[in-house]
Amino acid sequence: MGSASSLLDENRANYLKGHVDARFNEFSTIYKKQYFLAFLSQVQDELQHHKEQHTQLLKQKNPLESGRVLYEENVMFFEDGKRWKHRFMVMRANYILECHKSYKAFIKGYPPLLRVVPTGGTVFTSEQKYMEILDQCCSFTNVKGDFVPLEESMPGQWPVYLRLPYRMDHYFCLYKEDQQKEFISILSDCIRHQNQDFLKKNTCEVKTFLKALQFYRQKKGQYESWDMLIGSDVRVLANLFMGDLMPYLETELLPFLKTRNRRRIWFMTMEAAYFRMNKHLMERLNTLKEECKDMVKEKEVFMRSDMDQIISSRAFLEGKLKAMVAEPATKYCAEHVQPYLPAVLEEVMVPISVSFTEARQLSEGKMQQLCEDFQDRDQREELQQALFKMSMANLQSCYEKVSELSDHIQELQQSFNYPVKGLQNSTEIDIKQLMENVEYTYELLLRKALEDTSINFGMAIQKASSRVLKQFDYDSSTVRKKIFRDALISITLPSIKKHLAPSFKEELPKFEQHIFADYSNFINVENVYEDVLQQILEKEVLLVVNEAASKKKYNLLTESRYNFSLSSLSSTPPNSPGCLKSSSNPSTALPPSPLLSHGLKASRTFTSELEQEMKGVGQSSLKSEDAQPNTTLSQDLPKFAPVTVKADVGQNKTLLDECVDVVFVTADEKTTKQTATSTNTSAETRPKLITDASVSSGPIGKVTEALQRAATSRSTEANVHPAVISPVHVTSSSGGEAELTAPPAGEKDNIWPIAVCLPIENAAGNKIEDADDIIKKLSGSQQIISPERSSSEPVEEATPLDCVQEIRDLVVEVTEIEIPQSSKDNEENIPKMLSKDHEENVETFVSVV
Repeated sequence: MGSASSLLDENRANYLKGHVDARFNEFSTIYKKQYFLAFLSQVQDELQHHKEQHTQLLKQKNPLESGRVLYEENVMFFEDGKRWKHRFMVMRANYILECHKSYKAFIKGYPPLLRVVPTGGTVFTSEQKYMEILDQCCSFTNVKGDFVPLEESMPGQWPVYLRLPYRMDHYFCLYKEDQQKEFISILSDCIRHQNQDFLKKNTCEVKTFLKALQFYRQKKGQYESWDMLIGSDVRVLANLFMGDLMPYLETELLPFLKTRNRRRIWFMTMEAAYFRMNKHLMERLNTLKEECKDMVKEKEVFMRSDMDQIISSRAFLEGKLKAMVAEPATKYCAEHVQPYLPAVLEEVMVPISVSFTEARQLSEGKMQQLCEDFQDRDQREELQQALFKMSMANLQSCYEKVSELSDHIQELQQSFNYPVKGLQNSTEIDIKQLMENVEYTYELLLRKALEDTSINFGMAIQKASSRVLKQFDYDSSTVRKKIFRDALISITLPSIKKHLAPSFKEELPKFEQHIFADYSNFINVENVYEDVLQQILEKEVLLVVNEAASKKKYNLLTESRYNFSLSSLSSTPPNSPGCLKSSSNPSTALPPSPLLSHGLKASRTFTSELEQEMKGVGQSSLKSEDAQPNTTLSQDLPKFAPVTVKADVGQNKTLLDECVDVVFVTADEKTTKQTATSTNTSAETRPKLITDASVSSGPIGKVTEALQRAATSRSTEANVHPAVISPVHVTSSSGGEAELTAPPAGEKDNIWPIAVCLPIENAAGNKIEDADDIIKKLSGSQQIISPERSSSEPVEEATPLDCVQEIRDLVVEVTEIEIPQSSKDNEENIPKMLSKDHEENVETFVSVV
């Protein structure tokens, strides 16, 4: 007696099976209840059209096929605990390490000699550190040569030790340091994915399993997080039940172990028991899942028909529980949790943010190197190779920063017992995924730039790099804030539940009376109770995380700093490599008129004629002998926004999709051209006006009804910016400069021009000017007198303001325009977006007025 097969005989195997069945039956009762709730939540999301929002800007590749080979290399492997042999190691996209006899056997398709699933594994390169961990697991012998290879007997200088829980360890040896680093990187990648990939799935089965496991452990009084929550559902249950079985195995088996190879036999026996337990649990769990699927199929129609009543009943129960739990939970949270949250966040935030910063610097350096090396699109093959190397970047330096998380959290273990291994693995996977997204997005942008031969490739690659880094900053901040929120809840919530359990554990069953019998399968008191506790905690957690983001700690970004939509940045912007062609018409780059959003229409023919009339007036006014250039008007005029009029030229054909025909008047104009006489405009060329009863026919020297309506609306709606119509009087001062003021009292209302203006936020005063302020500015001490006519001019020549009277006749309707509350910057940037052509039109318009 003494071998693994003899120690685990039939009697002990039957005890093992009975041990598993007893615990699994208890677990299955909870699992069935949680499966109903998870399926109900899935149906509710389907009925209410809840979809998971994609909040990242970088493009993401489709997942690789599980059979895709990611690594292959000849490695020395310590086989059967006896000798070193050359083996061909292969890692596929399923993150299982395969040990083949040789490369030739792999090419021929022979099955591997061994498959290693390194769930929960730990990698060591030092024999001393490995032996320290090994002695903690089994301290009954200190003989390391019984199954651990001696360092002096290794064929190479670069060993790798793989420690696995409840299983035999594995040993590898490589001849070069670079090979060792690459192999460790691949092996560590296998471990973190095997640990977390199943738990990250958002399926009904995974949600059910995690919740059932949580309630099963809480019934045993275990509220804290569990460091063996790794791998698939079968492996997690095996880890759970194996921990309960270990005292029995040590008591029953250790006395029968031989002195020679004692440790080796012990690990082989434990591995045999673990694998047998895995096999039995897989059968039981698959059967349980099929039973649950059949049960919910029978109830699915009832769920859908009574969904509203189920939700209402659950809300009623939540209100009852909240009334009982809210006060003590809030008090405990305020006294024992909230004071620690900033410190916990700081300890978690420092190493994680540093690791993401390291990843950003690595990406920036790789892209900068590509920008320097590839300025010519003819180097396609070299560029593809460089992009492939970029995708295979070694992230070990980033992972080392994350590994410091255990040292930071260790200081908080006295208050919160939290294993950081799961958080560490999850963060490392997020960093790797983000780096893959950077490489893939960058590759897509460069591919577009290569296809378009009309653009400068050097400029395109620079713009692509800048764009990808900006998207990285946003995605990094989004991912990290989610990590911090989840971590703070996972660290602190168990302490709240453990503290309140003695007070409310016996009270919870009494709330079953508030659930209708027909809905008892779809509402669970314990789930609602925990949701209430989590909601109370989440409020405090969100405050702490948002405060850190508002202080811009570690480049965390607040949502208010991004006033764009995700779709706008995920699409190709105008200045990206895919859209680098500049239009020959500068006016096409202007944004659409803000008036278009209010349903205003204008005839393109009419606006063209109006522009021609204005240009004609400007040209004729230059012929005046007494014309004075550089008339200053910006000091007396507020900021203006575009104004459009509605006219009928037979038919209103199109909207003003572009701003080509819209007249802008801005306060940025430093000088204006001289006002002079105008040529007569033929009445036949005037467009026919659309009469509107709402337009006032009173004297123009008074404030119009439109102005009064605008002022009244300003008092009720702060965000409405009214259009203002005010008469102006042009005079010349003693110095010869033209000046503006209100017309003299008693003058006829049909000989004075009107100035149409839309006040926008005053940058200097930081307020919106009222109509009274504008009139006060225009009615100052300056007198504007028409320039003296030359003695040589005919007596019957038109007055200088005849042309303005014609323009006034074209004004039909004054429209109040509400500027969106997007941001103050958008309002202030309207004048800056004008092209040179529009600025010339503005100057012409001001000179006419």
